[in-house]
Amino acid sequence: MTEAATKRVGQVIDGKFRLGEFVGGDEGSSVFLTDYDSPDVRKAAIKLVPADAAEAEGLLARWRHAAKLSHPHMIRLLGMGRGELDGAAVLYVAMEYAEENLSSVIARRPLAPDEARAILGPVVDALAYVHAKGFVHCRIKPANIMAENDLLKISSDGLCRIGEFSGSVGKPGAYDPPEAAGGRISPAGDVWSLGMTLVEALTQRLPVWERTNQAEPALPSNLPAEFLDLARHCLRRDPQLRWSVADIAARLLPNAPTPPKQPTRGVRYSLAQRRLVGTAAPIGLALLAILAAVRIFHHPSQTGPARAVTSAPTVVQAIAQPKPEQKPVLAEAAAPVAKPTPPIAQPPASQPVKRSAEQPSPKSAAASAAVLPSAPARTKIEAPAQPTVTAASRGVVDGKVVKQFLPDASQRARDTIHGKVRINVKVHVDESGRVTEAAFDAPGPSQYFAQRALEAAKRWSFAPAKMDGRSVPSEWVLRFEIDPKTSNVYPAQTAP
Repeated sequence: MTEAATKRVGQVIDGKFRLGEFVGGDEGSSVFLTDYDSPDVRKAAIKLVPADAAEAEGLLARWRHAAKLSHPHMIRLLGMGRGELDGAAVLYVAMEYAEENLSSVIARRPLAPDEARAILGPVVDALAYVHAKGFVHCRIKPANIMAENDLLKISSDGLCRIGEFSGSVGKPGAYDPPEAAGGRISPAGDVWSLGMTLVEALTQRLPVWERTNQAEPALPSNLPAEFLDLARHCLRRDPQLRWSVADIAARLLPNAPTPPKQPTRGVRYSLAQRRLVGTAAPIGLALLAILAAVRIFHHPSQTGPARAVTSAPTVVQAIAQPKPEQKPVLAEAAAPVAKPTPPIAQPPASQPVKRSAEQPSPKSAAASAAVLPSAPARTKIEAPAQPTVTAASRGVVDGKVVKQFLPDASQRARDTIHGKVRINVKVHVDESGRVTEAAFDAPGPSQYFAQRALEAAKRWSFAPAKMDGRSVPSEWVLRFEIDPKTSNVYPAQTAP
């Protein structure tokens, strides 16, 4: 801790925020823990920047714009303004505080390929949202990819409008694209920074390149072959030749073909959200298990079973001592996920099954051990509707739902929703009524809620459909609707 930071601990900025423990900073800023009176914020931090700093002009305006954005995988900005400390004018921004970040993990070991994919999904999801809103992140690097509570999040205090001057001066950093020296920023710059971060995460080494010549970066020899093409397309010196975040999302899909020739820049980013949301959800399953590596070095071990609604541990569970029959989470690759299937026609809506977000769910032993904001969701077994014969009168009797489950999402995550989040999950049911496969039909705009809907769908059970009196496999589409207060589901059989 610097001498100047020591003197500031305990002081109050703008009459609102008391400066607590000094947690980091650089020559141009300092960050302290601070008190924030809100039930949904576990820890808050406050960043101080000298008001006469070269980048101070326009900084408050950018923070205010960024505070209006809301995404489950972005750190929330809680307040900003001007103040004075020790006779010096400062700007400040208060935000959610995350103790873990990716840089601490890769300082100890490189990520496995499946772990890198699990990290990429939420980051690409958040970047697509940022770009669609007309902003550029400008600061993608391992230190700005963090785990806050039970979510992976990227920082949001450095966002700039697309096309504006970034405000940064001096020598560009290791993750900045070639064009950063001119001060202008674009979504393509975020793609370059993401490519640098990906390579470092997988190899513990940055690509080698020179700003003074036009040679493409040389990638480390130990970069896994499956990431070579993606890294090369992210790290093209010409920003017009780089992939967009939508292209990256397409590559992350299993067996995805190479993206076609790129359209113009304006078209690419208007399509980012629609192309991305079908990709990020299936690959983010084990993201928090990776960042939990840092907690092993800071917190005592805990024990507890896994959360019922996800096949990968949460941040808290990842630090638990493994049971004898289990292997440590961090030594394993991310859990496999279901492969998406081609879209089918939207089924007609039936009567929804509703559960109020305010209605408490029974706590299981897993929830108690996990120490998470909300208990796993459990749904009651509804009285099934009477089977009906198809209109074609071919001796086909529809199946029926026997047991239903709704997505388990914390109220804190729900509060980020504006309107409704809609997710369609297609499930294959075998002759015994058991779900054997679940995949996204329409994953909706959020990887966080989509993954929880997918996990809930896998737990459903059915009375099988019948054909000529014999049980047969069937397919269903489960349409989930989630808003800040309730979760609904509309099941519809689509075959036979």
